[in-house]
Amino acid sequence: MSFRPPDDPADANRHGQPRIVFVGGTGRSGTHVLASLIARNRRYAHVPVESRFHVNPQGLSDLLTGEVTAEQFVRKLRRFWWYRIPAGQPVPAVLPRVRLGRETRGLYRAVSLDTFESAVARFEAAIGEERLEVSCRRLFLDLLWPIADAAGKRGLVEMSTHTVARAPELARLFPDAKLIHIVRDGRDAGSSKVSKRQRRHHPRDAAEGVEWWHRRIERAERAVALAPAGFVLPISLDELVVGDAERELTKLTEFLRIKNPTPLRRFQQRRMTPANASRGRWRAGLDAARQDAVNAAYERAIAGLEAAGYDSGAILRRVYERAG
Repeated sequence: MSFRPPDDPADANRHGQPRIVFVGGTGRSGTHVLASLIARNRRYAHVPVESRFHVNPQGLSDLLTGEVTAEQFVRKLRRFWWYRIPAGQPVPAVLPRVRLGRETRGLYRAVSLDTFESAVARFEAAIGEERLEVSCRRLFLDLLWPIADAAGKRGLVEMSTHTVARAPELARLFPDAKLIHIVRDGRDAGSSKVSKRQRRHHPRDAAEGVEWWHRRIERAERAVALAPAGFVLPISLDELVVGDAERELTKLTEFLRIKNPTPLRRFQQRRMTPANASRGRWRAGLDAARQDAVNAAYERAIAGLEAAGYDSGAILRRVYERAG
């Protein structure tokens, strides 16, 4: 049985629960584990890859704001978001029909090629014939809703990092959706990015990691400020791991109107541990003087977020002071 939402997602949901939940953050902030947590609820099917095509540069959000043409968007959808390769490897001449390796990423890991081609063809045929929001929304559903159908679920949880930074555009496309902004200690998030460094502009050490994280969270918070009230909820990864986890879970379940939090609580207790979250990883290899320098930069960043009135400032301050 198909539980596909109507073409107009503004139609009332009898139970008040969002059909689509987006999860995002700065990157290296816990988007994957939080999406897995939400998917413990029987309503939501977990999109197993970062879809990206709706929020990354030249994606649906840029198409919606006129920063990219439909032709440019479709080209990137076909040549990058369908099949993403590690830096330095050649792009295949044709779209692959099967998974080609553990290191490759892209929609092809979650969507069949037939589904992909059908969705893109329908999108291309509709461009210019209807409101752009309708075409963009339908493409998203045509591509990803089969995941919910296959699981017999009534909703989706999707975890692309940039969703928070594109909160206003996502609210235009899916006014009945909800967006979770997961916030993590910027020192740990930045250090995690250093460990995964793939490009020259990525941070090289813990201090640069804090700068990278600070730029990303400021961009996200500026976008949240433009989103409709009640569309975005900030959640602390650190609180779920070492703080008041019950309070954070209650915030989350009330926001999503999840009536039975027990499966989520069990997942949190089993999987969201300090070891799994690599709490304090930023200190590795740093002497006392360099740790002090990173702390000073991080304190300035938190103070700036607080001064701007961003929700993440208060969250991060509380976690920082608890950690001493």
